[in-house]
Amino acid sequence: MSMATLERAVLAGAREVLNNRKLRMKDIMEWSTGDIKPQDGEVCVRVPDPSVNVCVKTECDKRSR
Repeated sequence: MSMATLERAVLAGAREVLNNRKLRMKDIMEWSTGDIKPQDGEVCVRVPDPSVNVCVKTECDKRSR
């Protein structure tokens, strides 16, 4: 799997988890297979496939609260 393919899979998974179809790769502040500590104004979620943690800005999180 190439890096571009992996990034597309991370983006697609983050779009589903965050319920934000307009999420772009540049909206993702950080992603990792390990633990991530979110900075101020960020939210961290677990994307099940490809099993990574993703941090995005809180305004990109469209899940119902």
